Amino acid sequence: MTGGDLFLPFLDRALELLEAGGRIGFLCSDRWRFMGFAERFREKWLPSLNITSEIGISAFEAFVGDVDSYPTILIAVKRRKKKTEPLLKKRHRKKTLTELGCVVKVGPALGHTAAFVLDADEDDVEPELLRPWIEASDIKNGFIKRRGRRVVVMYDKEGELIDPKKYRLLMARLKRFRKQLKKRSIVQNGAQWFRTIDRVIAADWKRPKLLIPELAKVPRVTIDRSGAIPSHGVYAIFAPDDDVDGMYEKLRDGKLAAALNGIAPKVKGEYVRCYKRFLLMVRVPH
Repeated sequence: MTGGDLFLPFLDRALELLEAGGRIGFLCSDRWRFMGFAERFREKWLPSLNITSEIGISAFEAFVGDVDSYPTILIAVKRRKKKTEPLLKKRHRKKTLTELGCVVKVGPALGHTAAFVLDADEDDVEPELLRPWIEASDIKNGFIKRRGRRVVVMYDKEGELIDPKKYRLLMARLKRFRKQLKKRSIVQNGAQWFRTIDRVIAADWKRPKLLIPELAKVPRVTIDRSGAIPSHGVYAIFAPDDDVDGMYEKLRDGKLAAALNGIAPKVKGEYVRCYKRFLLMVRVPH
């Protein structure tokens, strides 16, 4: 059974009563935007709404007491129903990335970045275990600002965790971070102290891909062909037949930001949250 926020039925009823062209305002949690409990609600209402404002505020500003919440000022207009389009126009409608066959993945979580990611001037791990590493701040509009950082690939091509004892340099580095690594919850629950939270497998990221930062004031996208592994704050889009150039043309120069408008929520500082759920809802010409 899935839990959820009690305000959702109130918002649903308010939208039911709202006339076409009418405007509604709510001070509510932003959890309905991306949590699983509100998936059916989003499917029902997002196609019928123009969200004109979604300003995140602090819980301190919204509540008298100290609460753990993520309030937002939601203002939306209920769209008027459009007349049925001719069949010819429907053939040229935009499709979602899901409908186009794209795959969206988030970069792997490591658990302690300092242990597994080497700066450009570090050279204390066997080279065959390293792959290029890209963080959100490295991704610019149309290019990647390479800083020479590399990540340790702790899993072999079959997806099995490697034995660091077989790699003298790697083992020496991991031992320097052993105290911090052993404090992680996955280790306390029985995992090997030297493993990453997610499996880092080089082959998973070898194909050409589009990279998008998870948080951005203006969502941006670029192409990576280097086989680099993105951080957990970056999403990758893999296109059918590896046609990343064609997909890039559909999302570049602000098109991604425009497509996410009204789909992806904004958090404090007006940053857009580009979660996988929202990226898969993006519609592009096909």
